[in-house]
Order: sequence, then C-alpha cells, then structure tokens
Amino acid sequence: MNGAAEEFAYRLDQPIPPRLFGAELQITGWLLHRGGEPIHGIRALVKRSWHRPRVIKARRKRTRTDAEAAFPDLPRARTSGFFLELQFSLGRQRVQLQVQDDARVWRTFHAATVQAWPLQGLARIGFPRVREQALAALARSWTPKRSAVNAARPALPAPRAITQVDLFATTKSNLFILEIGELIAAGFRELGYVARLRLDQPPEKNPPHDHLQIVVTPHEFFNLYLTEHFSREEARAFCAHAILLGTEQPETRWFQSNLPWAPFAASMADIHPLGVLAYAARSVRCHHLPLGYHPMLRGGELKAPNERTTEITFLGSLTERREEFFAAHAPFFSERRAHLRFVPLHYAKTEATRSYLSADRRNALLADTKILLNVHYSEQRYFEWHRMLVGLANGCCIITEPCEGYGPLVPGEHFVMVESENLIAACEFYLRHPNEGARIARQGREFVENRLRQAQMCAQFLRECGGAGGESPTDARGKPLPRELSVNLKKQRRRAFREAAAADFRDLVRRKAAPMPLPADLPPAAQRIEAIEKRAGFRRLFLEQERLRATGENVWTLHETTAGTRPVICVVVTLFNYARFIGECIGSIERAAAELAQPIEILIVDDASTDDSLAQATLAQERSPLPVRIVAKRFNTGLADARNVGIRLAQAPLVFMMDADNLVYRAALRELYDAISAGECAAAYSMLCRFRGTPATRLGLLSSYDWDAQILVQHPYVDAMALFRRDALLELGGYDNELNQIGWFGWEDYDMWLRFAQRGWKVAFVPNILGLYRKHETSMIKTTNLFEADLVQYFIARYGNLLERFEPQATVFGVERERIWPENIMLAISQSKLRGKFGNDS
Repeated sequence: MNGAAEEFAYRLDQPIPPRLFGAELQITGWLLHRGGEPIHGIRALVKRSWHRPRVIKARRKRTRTDAEAAFPDLPRARTSGFFLELQFSLGRQRVQLQVQDDARVWRTFHAATVQAWPLQGLARIGFPRVREQALAALARSWTPKRSAVNAARPALPAPRAITQVDLFATTKSNLFILEIGELIAAGFRELGYVARLRLDQPPEKNPPHDHLQIVVTPHEFFNLYLTEHFSREEARAFCAHAILLGTEQPETRWFQSNLPWAPFAASMADIHPLGVLAYAARSVRCHHLPLGYHPMLRGGELKAPNERTTEITFLGSLTERREEFFAAHAPFFSERRAHLRFVPLHYAKTEATRSYLSADRRNALLADTKILLNVHYSEQRYFEWHRMLVGLANGCCIITEPCEGYGPLVPGEHFVMVESENLIAACEFYLRHPNEGARIARQGREFVENRLRQAQMCAQFLRECGGAGGESPTDARGKPLPRELSVNLKKQRRRAFREAAAADFRDLVRRKAAPMPLPADLPPAAQRIEAIEKRAGFRRLFLEQERLRATGENVWTLHETTAGTRPVICVVVTLFNYARFIGECIGSIERAAAELAQPIEILIVDDASTDDSLAQATLAQERSPLPVRIVAKRFNTGLADARNVGIRLAQAPLVFMMDADNLVYRAALRELYDAISAGECAAAYSMLCRFRGTPATRLGLLSSYDWDAQILVQHPYVDAMALFRRDALLELGGYDNELNQIGWFGWEDYDMWLRFAQRGWKVAFVPNILGLYRKHETSMIKTTNLFEADLVQYFIARYGNLLERFEPQATVFGVERERIWPENIMLAISQSKLRGKFGNDS
C-alpha cells in the first residue's frame, strides 16, 4: 500500500465513513500515476470476515479540473476521475481501493473499515419507508461528538506592524466570494487599516514589510485569472508572500482545488474552523479568519416580523440531498408563502446568473422573510457562516439542521437547530408562534451586531497571525427548545413511523393487485428501429389530418358545456390513454381554480386515445363545477399537435399547459397569474415535484431555476407545465410539429422555450413548488438519446445565434459535448465566432 501511495497520486472527494446507515455508498475522486504511466483499471474490494471479497469496477475518465490544476504537466490528469458504487451487507467490512498499474498488477492505494446497517430486509419485504425511518433513528443514536474546533495552530513567523491589507480576487469569481472579500476589507478598514479588494491583479512578489496580502479563495483566483496570464512557476512565486483564504466546505472539489497551491503560500487561512482542521489534517499551516457582521450585509430598514410577507426562504445550490428534502416536503412549501432560490451546482454565480440574487435583491428578500431555512449541501454538518450572517443581519429566524463550527452563536438563543427530519415541524411551530420566532431573530441579530462584528474578527485573525494565540470558540451545547416544540417533535417521529408503515402497506397491497410489469427495455438498436417506425406513423397521420382539414372535413369533435363569464385562463389538458389519471387531474385544477379570483375554463384535448380516456373525460366534464370543453381528435398526431389544437380553440388570453397525468397544487394558478400579470411577461412557470405512482412517492424537482437563457442553451430545465400568453404562442406558430415526426419525442417544449429566449421575451419564475409531474418507467426522452448527435445539429441550425451569446459549457442543448464528435458540431455551425468558442474549450 505504501509503495502504491508513493507512485500514485489520488484524492477522494469524501472520506469513506466508518459507519454507514444504509446499503449504498458512492465514492468519487481522482487517481493518476505520478510519472504519467497509464492506469489500466480501478476497483474496490469489499470483504466481510469468512467471506470472499466482492469486486466492484470503477467507472473512469471523468473530467477533473482540480487534478489537472495539481498536475498540469501530466496529460492524463484531466480525465483521471473515477466513480464507484458500493453495496454493503450488515456488519463490519473491509474496503480496499485498488489500481491496476502498467504491469497489470492490482495494488491497494487506500483502505478503510466500514460498519454498515443496511436494513435491506425491510425493503425486500415491502417496507422501504419504514426502513428509512429506522435508518434515521440509528443515525440519530450515533450522532458524533462535536468537533474540537479550537485546536492550537502554529503562528506565522515574525510578527510585524501592519498598515495596509490588500485582498486579491478575480472578476470571474462567484459573487458571494467577492462579497466575502469586500466584507473582510470593510472589517480591516473599521480597524483603521488601509484595505481594499483588488480585482484581476497579481499579488506583489516583494511587498513592503507593513503590507498584508490575502488571496480570496485560491482555486478561483489562480485557476480563472493568474494562470491565464502567468506561467505556473510565476503563479507559485506570487504565493510566497500571500495568505490564501479558503471559503469552501472541506472535502468538496473546490476545497481540493486549493491544496495544490497551499505549499507555495506564506500560509493558508479559512473562514470556518472545520476548514482550518481539514487543512491541519493535511499538515498545512492554516489560520482562522472568521466572518462577522458589517452594515453592508443589511438591506436597509428592518421590517417588523408581522410586516414580513415571505414565510420561508431557502438560498443555496441545488444538490441531490437538498432536492430530495424539498421534494419530500413539497406539499408543505406549496401551502406557504415560500421563496426557494436554487442555483445550479458547478455553475458560476455571476451578475448574469438569474437564479443567484444580487446582494441588494437578496437582502431585500431576507428583510421580508420570517424564517431562513438551512439544509446542508451534503451530509457534512457545516455551518454556512456567510449565509447565516446575512440572515441574522436582516432579522430572520434561522432554522437549521445540526451544525458544527457555529460558535460563539448559541442554538436555541440565536438560531434554531433541530434534526433534519424535524425541520418542517420546527418551521410550523415558529410560524404558529411568531413571537417566539421574532425573539430568536432579535437575539441573533443583536448578538452579531454587538459581539460578532467583522472588525473584531479581523483583529482576532491578526492576533493569531502575530502569535497571540487567537483561538476559535468551541460550539456551545445550546439551550433547550420550547417545551411545546419538543413534545411536538417526539409526536412527529412516532407519527412519521406510523405513516411510513401505513404507506408501505398500501403500496404492498397495490403491487399485489397490479398487473405484471412490462418487459425490460429493448436493446438500443431495436429501440432505434421502433422510434423510426413510430415517427413514420406520426408523420403519416399528421399529413392525412392536414389533407382532410384542407378539404373542410372535420378532424375533431368539440363537446362543450355552457360557459358563463369569459375566462381569463384556459387550462389545456392533453390526453392520450390516461383514463386512470384524468379525473384526479381535473380535481386538482378545480381546487386551484377555487383560489383564483378570475374565471377559468378547462379544455381537454383527447389525442385519439385507444382506452376509455374519452369516457372518463366526459364523466369529469359532467361532474365539474367549471366550464369544461372536450376535443375528441380523429388522429393520434402527437403531443405538439394536441397542444396546438388546444391553443387554437382556447377562449382565454392566458393558457396553462398540462398533461392529463400531472397535477397542480392549490396555489398554482393564483401564483402564476400574479407573476405573469405583475411583470408583463410572455409566460410564467414554477418549480415542479417529480413523483412516481402516487403523489406521495416524490422523487425530485423540475424547473428548479429562474429563467436564464445561458442555462437553457445547455440543457432543457424548464418543463412545459406553465402559464402562457396565448397571443405569444400564436405569434410563434404554436409548438413544433416537425420534431416528433423526425424522431425526437418530448422536445417540443424545449424548442418552444428556446424560441422565447431567442426573441428575448420576459418569462416570470415563481420560486416555489406548485405542480406535480408524473414520472413513468419509460420516457420519450430516453428514445431521443438514440439520436442525440442529430438533435444537437438540429438545434444548432435553429438556435446557433442564441448559443453563441454565451461562453461554451460542458453540455450543448441537453447533450454532453464529450459525447458528440466535434466535427459533427462544426459542420452545423456557420458562424466562425461560435466555431472558435467550441475549439477553445475542447
């Protein structure tokens, strides 16, 4: 193992946990030979006592820019990433990560021991939800002790009298990084120093003895600016008289990207005590430069708690863990005045990023917010200091999962800290007891204003650097929660367990009564043939329909009920063989209509269903208190044509699109109507929650980000379920009927959104979960992937001028660029500028 460690360089994105509450563990990282020799494989061995080891092969050649930064002279560094999916059984198991070297010999480069509690038996007998509850209870019982975040650290050499502090960052940095730089500069100025944030300038190699140089987040400054203008040797020389300030959570890719520069710097520093410990664990000298309060974090006059209109706000990148949490609690958020502001992961948060709020907009939002909810990025219990300070400064009551590194703040006095499964119950409690929430918010705000100012934090940092031993405060245990809330949380756990058992039992009975499952997916070649035949059928039916329409023959029949007031919104429901869903869909629309002051109509377009969909639609029409019209088409011509028929026959100026297997929450139509009216927008959409089977089985989110053409040209992130101005859809000629006739099923809505972006039309985004999107076992998008190269060429031919407005990214129109032959893309690009962009980023 030691020999392999010397020959091979590697890094795991997350350490292998000693305890695992579950069966699955994903391991990602990078590995390469220090001499540039090829690697023929990576695998994991998982071994229990008295059992033969199980072998799991890794997936390879994943792009790793952090490895490339650490080893710029090794051409294989960029594609040195690997990914492992391990399955564990009950008990203690030894994990060995192995690499196959140039001599085809397997050698261990990392080993760990894992004690696993998978509880797979509960899932196998049909109780997966009960299993999740049991795993959560086990995890609570093994909660680790608080980290010792006040460990002694060595001082910087030679204390010196500082008169000027220069902080260095790049204009390409994320906005919150620049704000941290400005915040720290303001703290030093408050102490009387000359301090400034210098953008896109290198540090001085020989600064005056009384100058202190700090690089704010090295992974961005060096990789996005310095190495673009200087050689790596020169860049390292600039480090010698600078402190590199880390701002990222330990073990993340961005944290790892700082490590290659650390040995060349005067010292490292970090805004978080856990970051300091993580560097120290790697024998890197690191100091703590805490963040604190400054008036720049506040958005003007604070509103009284009873004047705040936003009940709950969340701000953060959308990770898989957060997506699962918000999907699981979608009904709760849909019923609240919530503002869920997600930004894409691995995406720069710049002034052009619509999903990331500017400091002024963010502060204004928080000044109008009662509760700022904090859900961690990962399983790491990291107290997000920057976000928490902004919330405290603007008078929010912060409710968070368990954290580490929050001292000197005190849970229960300055913020609320509860277990993950109790976050929603805590939110409900403090919304029902606004005085309690206001008290916590006031105490937190007053504490940071008076005891946790940025100037004090900067002074502490200088004392530590000078050898005066400024140490990070230890996390306080916290004050007890209100008795009523504590009692409610205990009841909530028992209720959650009972509900999980009941839901599992219902699913078990339903599965026994369900028909046999469909056969497994066809192989790709057979799928391609099937898709070609399907598109030929669509084209034949569409041409026949249009021929008959041209002769004046009816190609659909309209069944109407008596309408009253002229509707403001027409809900167009497309229906094809969804007899079992249409009644539930109409019911959800009726509940949403009851929340809306404006009249609506429902227009069901049956696309020549072969089951009893039309009969069920007629039954829903007879029962509904709303005016319902049904269009029965003679030909099954596809989703785009069905939607266009609905647009053509709609009697309202606004059209809400949805498929018959989807649902809306109560506030959906009201919130979307207010948004499209307030901004004079061409369309408005909200977040959607994906579910399978029943709405209780929620999987994740769709349409999660604000309207942003730069994200849109990378991949289709906005669903068709949205509110449109009918005249805008008519001006664009409706949905594209050509796409489904050439085999790209399910992309009509993406094409429509691209046309909106191409014309520069305003689209409103409601940052809450207002709809439910049913995910089926099979998907038209999966078929589309068989034609992805052709699809990219098709969209480039249509929207190349939109694409060339932005810097090249990893994906192009929903397809990874690495999966498309560059020459195929080049043939489709006529603009030399766009061609150059692709070449520069290949």
